[in-house]
Amino acid sequence: MRKFFTVLLLLALTLVCVSAGCVSTAEETGDGTITITDSGGRVVVVPDNPERIAESGSGSTRYFAYLNVTDRLVAIDFQDSNLLNFDKDVRPYMLAHPEIKELPALGTAKGVVDAEKLLSINPDVLFMAGYSDTAIQSANEIQEKTGIPVVLFYSGDYVTNGDKVASSLRMIGNILHVDKRAEDVIQYFADVRTDLETRTAGISDADKPSVYVGGISYSGAHGLDGTDPTYYPFTVLHAMNVASVINATTSTGYAAISKEQILGWDPDIIFVDLVTMSAAGGGAIYELQTDPSYRELTAVKTGEVYAVNPHTSMGTNHETSMANAYYIGTILYPEQFADIDPAAKANEIYTFIDGAPVYEQLKANLDGLSYTKLVL
Repeated sequence: MRKFFTVLLLLALTLVCVSAGCVSTAEETGDGTITITDSGGRVVVVPDNPERIAESGSGSTRYFAYLNVTDRLVAIDFQDSNLLNFDKDVRPYMLAHPEIKELPALGTAKGVVDAEKLLSINPDVLFMAGYSDTAIQSANEIQEKTGIPVVLFYSGDYVTNGDKVASSLRMIGNILHVDKRAEDVIQYFADVRTDLETRTAGISDADKPSVYVGGISYSGAHGLDGTDPTYYPFTVLHAMNVASVINATTSTGYAAISKEQILGWDPDIIFVDLVTMSAAGGGAIYELQTDPSYRELTAVKTGEVYAVNPHTSMGTNHETSMANAYYIGTILYPEQFADIDPAAKANEIYTFIDGAPVYEQLKANLDGLSYTKLVL
């Protein structure tokens, strides 16, 4: 009978918490474990406050940097390791914690977990980014093969799926006993958004320039045609994003736009994501400098083209999105952002979220172009 009610309890937890990343203590206490329902709706028994953790998935280390628990990592995803040649890193969490790259990788590609390698390292728990059916199947197979608990968590865009990000941070925070830090990070995200939205709430659309961001990354660098209809800085600043009428085609907000559409929109101000510099063919900056059609754009003619830092690199780096928003605010609404020094604000954000003021290093890795007016 006791077993029957335990099963009912676990089923109830799954139904209530599926896809939310809820956490609950197990009925039996004192055995050093807790029962959680992860972001894939899987009920998993994990060690309470584990000291040795592994993680897998593109950019999944960032959550553990956010929560100040990188010292517990014993194995990481291929993309966060030194096996990936990444000379000029633009991920703030990696710039703040370069020692992470020296940890052993779990596989030979993004999201790949070698079961034998995992067993040899023997972490207390494996955190895997993902919540799809494929991710659930993979997590179940790894857990069954190794006996090591596998916890799925959501790692994605805070603009379109902020509730999932917050749930994952809370879940990980609960497991690792850093609940307060998780709540502090979530509250910081909310406070920044409130500040940005409040500064621009009273500005009429008639007084706003039209804007466009190009060079947005998705599975690699892109030219001016890569944009984001839900671009966080434009969203929270109530900006007139000409691409907002387009449906995003990815979980990070990316959408590909034709040259003809960009020319038709002819935005007053263009922002360029600097990851575009690594795109084939030279990227957005080169295109704006050399393409006769783009040379006719109003923003190019008036010199209203500005550089912003890459917010998408191995997933979404929300701290860079927030820093970009303050810089863009100083360009679009100088009166409302007169108190903001973009570099200092970026360092404030990076220090709180990642643990170090890495703006200058990030800027150096981007050829010194961060938060500058581009010369075309």
